Amino acid sequence: MTALYGFDTGVVRVRCEPSGREARVVENSTLMDAVEQVLLPLGRSCDGVSLCGYCRVKVVAGSENLSPVTQGEQEILKGLRADAAERLACCARVLGPVTVTTSYW
Repeated sequence: MTALYGFDTGVVRVRCEPSGREARVVENSTLMDAVEQVLLPLGRSCDGVSLCGYCRVKVVAGSENLSPVTQGEQEILKGLRADAAERLACCARVLGPVTVTTSYW
C-alpha cells in the first residue's frame, strides 16, 4: 500500500538470516507469509494451521514487533522444548521490523 508522496504505510520488513533476504509484507501478515515471499524453505506438515510446530523460527531481533504468543502456540512450543526466542511462523504476526533465522538456512 502506498500513501501520498510514495511512502509505504502498513508495510513492515522481515529479514531472514544468514541469507540477508528481506521481505516487505503488509502489517499483520504471518512470518510464514514473509518467509515464503523470499523463497526460503520452511518446514511444515499441517499446511500452516498451527498443529505441527515444524515452522519454528528463532527471532534474532524485533520480538516486540510480533503478536503475543497465543495459548495454542505456547503449548506447541512447550511440547517442542523451544527456547524463549522461538516462535511458530504460522502463528506469529508481524507488527514491525523483525529478523528471524532457523538452523537450516
